[in-house]
Amino acid sequence: MNNFKLFIETNKDKLNAFAKDYVEKLEMPDILKESITYSLVNDGKKIRPLSFLYLLKYYGIDYSKYFDIALAIELVHTYSLVHDDLPEMDNDDYRWGKHTNHKVFGQDVAVLTGDAMLTLAFEVLSDADVTPELKVRLIKQFANYSGAMGMIAGQIYDVKQKNYDVDADYLRKMHSLKTGRLIELPLDFACLVANKLEDYDDVKEFGQQLGIAYQIKDDILDYYGDFEKIGKLPSDEDMITYLSFYGIEECEELLKQHTFNAITVAKHLNNNLLEDFANYLLKRDK
Repeated sequence: MNNFKLFIETNKDKLNAFAKDYVEKLEMPDILKESITYSLVNDGKKIRPLSFLYLLKYYGIDYSKYFDIALAIELVHTYSLVHDDLPEMDNDDYRWGKHTNHKVFGQDVAVLTGDAMLTLAFEVLSDADVTPELKVRLIKQFANYSGAMGMIAGQIYDVKQKNYDVDADYLRKMHSLKTGRLIELPLDFACLVANKLEDYDDVKEFGQQLGIAYQIKDDILDYYGDFEKIGKLPSDEDMITYLSFYGIEECEELLKQHTFNAITVAKHLNNNLLEDFANYLLKRDK
């Protein structure tokens, strides 16, 4: 079995349990706690937080000590999805095979739930058991990758794409920020936590290549996938995706090329676990 797939199967439920217990202990309105738990504890793949723990494992680190940092990563990712699903954004009714947050709790609570998860992520990260110097670096990078120069910038390019002349280069820039940054972030974090700074640039390049491949695969699945597998309805045909510029065969080739680029970096690092991570994303069906 693929090493990364096995790692997911071994640790996804553990991370969900950790997240549920963490939120349950916090003092907040019951409806907010219920809403956060509804979206945070789900049947999603948890690729981002688990890739962080997975690379720590490769470096010989006891990754069980860093579930809090993994939770912070998942909180930011989940907040972005709760907001992304809103009618003012992508207007999605389903995610992970169940109704999106705003369909259950209303748009007002969904907005506040996303806000709460974003701020909670920084609180969780600020309590991490790392040196003060490393903590500051992690928090700054967290803000950079998820904020106005990272994921949020990509979201702006997405929602305002009608204001621009959208071409394939625009699309790559949009997704490198919107999707790619949170694929890169966990791997960068693992290098920093493990103090493997000599690998940092290569791991960053690996994450960038994989981020592009991940989005191409998502676009293919969103267009051709079915609800039973991907847990959400197919994409709106008006949305601009890689399939808007390339045919399915060319998209498949681009997917393979960027995955190959990532695997080449992994081979340079002599890191078979990263190779398995790349191959897992290439072959996923949801």
